[in-house]
Amino acid sequence: MEEVKKKIIIQGEYEDVIEIDGHYYLVDNKDKVAVLPYTISSDGLLEKIGIIEDWNYIEDEEVWTLLNGYISTDDNTDLVAANRIFYEVTKINIKAAKDWMFLGALYSNLTSDSPIKVYAVDVTGLKIQEEAQQGIKEKKFKLMDASTVIRTDEILFLAAYFRLFNVFYIKSLSKKK
Repeated sequence: MEEVKKKIIIQGEYEDVIEIDGHYYLVDNKDKVAVLPYTISSDGLLEKIGIIEDWNYIEDEEVWTLLNGYISTDDNTDLVAANRIFYEVTKINIKAAKDWMFLGALYSNLTSDSPIKVYAVDVTGLKIQEEAQQGIKEKKFKLMDASTVIRTDEILFLAAYFRLFNVFYIKSLSKKK
């Protein structure tokens, strides 16, 4: 087998850009975590989903996405990182593991051995301040009606939502038996 020649184009703290045979790849240096907050209605169905409204500078439009960030060396576990990321946005600390659910992992590219680990957290009954984070364009956290989720093109967001939806769908089926 022929040896693959990699050339580091840009080296950064969080990711590197490498070139292999004229193609450029973004390689993550740190693992990432994404968080999908949700509320449950009185009849046990998904009611609201927590999202970030962010600005896509390439498409020059507003997009919806999950709360996300890098796992730091201070985070003992991925779940601790997920809670930290949630806290940074909402100023709420959810310590009880029963309120959290691991939804799965997604590899964003073939050159990385670092998946995005996705967690959901039940925020039913919590008072969450929906506000903008400061920046060039404002990032806004908000709880949106779960029925509007499919309007997004952000695949990680959709995948996380449908995985969470499936959990509640299976629970509802088992209650009917």
